[in-house]
Amino acid sequence: MGLYVDDGTPSTPGHDDLLDGLSALSRTLVGITARTLAALDAEVTLSQYRTLVVLASHGPMRTVDLAARLGVHPSTATRTCDRLVRRELVARHHRPTDRRVAWLTPTETGKTLVGDVLRRRTDEIRRLLRIADGSRPRTPAELIEALVVAAGEPTEEQWWQRWEQCTAHP
Repeated sequence: MGLYVDDGTPSTPGHDDLLDGLSALSRTLVGITARTLAALDAEVTLSQYRTLVVLASHGPMRTVDLAARLGVHPSTATRTCDRLVRRELVARHHRPTDRRVAWLTPTETGKTLVGDVLRRRTDEIRRLLRIADGSRPRTPAELIEALVVAAGEPTEEQWWQRWEQCTAHP
């Protein structure tokens, strides 16, 4: 069972197993995304990639709206986009009717990067599903855990055990 804050939700074995599995799967998917970015030699951080994903999926956005969607301060979104503009992955556009507001969009290169990462990530998930299917998971929680194990990641329980011991000296 994972170590997480009790929010007052009644605890049930199936619910806890599903919560633990989703937490482990989240770590797994972030790892897949990071490895995919590295394989593509994208030189983009995960937060920069997330910015590209939001822009690609929500269309042109003002910086303040992007920041709200990302859950960051507008100055953080501005700095992130400045870096992405320099890398020619994001473009700023002004509308003729209001030149004060800059609209952000991914460039063709940025759009292609997002598409490439998503396709590779989907291929990896498909591969993991084939491996996980061999264990014949019966519940959503079992399927999720099988995916995590197929990816070579620790389950939530294993992760927290390792976390407890990560600062111990050999």
